Amino acid sequence: MTKLPPLGMGTWGMGGKFERDESNIKKSIAILKYGLDSGIKLIDVAEIYGAGLTESIVGQTIKEYLRSDIYLVSKVWKTNLRYNDVLRSCEQSLARLGTNYIDLYLIHWPNEEVPLQETMEAMEYLLQKGLVRNVGVSNFSVALMQQAQTFLPNHKLFADQIEYNLSQRSAEQDIIPYCVKNRINIMAYRPLAKGKIPLLNNEIINNLAKKYNKTPVQIALNWITSQNITIIPKTSNIEHLKENMGVLGWKLGEDDIKMLTQLPQSTWV
Repeated sequence: MTKLPPLGMGTWGMGGKFERDESNIKKSIAILKYGLDSGIKLIDVAEIYGAGLTESIVGQTIKEYLRSDIYLVSKVWKTNLRYNDVLRSCEQSLARLGTNYIDLYLIHWPNEEVPLQETMEAMEYLLQKGLVRNVGVSNFSVALMQQAQTFLPNHKLFADQIEYNLSQRSAEQDIIPYCVKNRINIMAYRPLAKGKIPLLNNEIINNLAKKYNKTPVQIALNWITSQNITIIPKTSNIEHLKENMGVLGWKLGEDDIKMLTQLPQSTWV
């Protein structure tokens, strides 16, 4: 796969945030199964989520499906970026996920206390061994992405995961243009700014929702996917997932994308 699908399932909160929470395991599995059964292939997770429990929930879910039908994204946490720590983290993630490879493995956050070269050499090793199919970064500046690429001589950075939504658009200045120019997939987390964007109160959004017969949420999400950016909204319940899936199969017109893009970020405060 050289291009990521437009929609993935974010798993933050399934099985806890930074600590284990076993209270929503059954609900989380049901949500993920609904998404997979509906054709959503991409699941985004990280070793830090639920202190590892989230990966176990995903692993328990996907064992009932063909592995080739699922695209797994996981991330190594910023305190585990030493060479041996990266290898250990990946090995533990593979065990929790119940698979022998991860489709896309990301550095979750940069860590200036660890030489980036050391981390990338570990990522290169994982690629060579087939334990991961692609590698990328998250929350990296352009300068750090350029450095990371120089330390990955035999492979290309496959993706950059960033915070991007109507109210958080700093990535448009340099990160998105760099990724587009270098054919690096872009993944947007918090595509709805954790629900803090006042979509329902915005006349332009509501008019577009009527025009396309969609919800305001679907308009805001499609503004991102129409730019060929993958969204990974938090998947907290099936109703939200259904609404998220309504972003697929259509695209905002160029004039409408431009109109939303030109609105000042203060519009959404």
